[in-house]
Amino acid sequence: MRRFAKSSALASALLGASVAVAACSQPTASGASGPGPAASSHGTPSATPAANCPSGAWQAAPLSVARQVAVPPVPVVTAVRAAQHPECRYDRIVFDVRGALPAYSIRFVRKLAVDPSGRHITVPGRHILVISLRPAQAHTSGGAPTFSAAVHRLSFPVLASWVRIGDFEGTTSVAIGLNKMARIRVGELPGHLYVDIQE
Repeated sequence: MRRFAKSSALASALLGASVAVAACSQPTASGASGPGPAASSHGTPSATPAANCPSGAWQAAPLSVARQVAVPPVPVVTAVRAAQHPECRYDRIVFDVRGALPAYSIRFVRKLAVDPSGRHITVPGRHILVISLRPAQAHTSGGAPTFSAAVHRLSFPVLASWVRIGDFEGTTSVAIGLNKMARIRVGELPGHLYVDIQE
């Protein structure tokens, strides 16, 4: 892993944000792939979020963030991981990225199709949220996939499943099956993009 921020100010900022990311490091029993930040212990959700829970604003999809990224090299999504945070009443999905963080868009869709074939698939969940990163790829320079394209089934309060649906022409897309419509919160750390889904 690259070394980041040397200043004490940035180190403090990353330390504060790491509370959220640390809960998603290890692959979950549901089949999330790739090494990374450690899943939190599962407790009983409280009516009021704990004092140390992230305080960012919740938003409704769709949303997008534009960003100019010089290529080559194309940023590589090396892993996607999921974790639940019942103490703070949200589920989280994390994208581990090698290279610059790409632009991204997040939107709900009614039907799910795989790039580039257009083949329709179904995933567990009543609603489907698609997260697309561009420019980004989910394969090595030799063409080997960096994480599985299988459907990962979850037993989280909101997250029901996730699956890679695209790694084509510089765009990597992942679909998330949700048990209900929910607001989201997006955050960035060096090498990580994470999306929280509110319970």
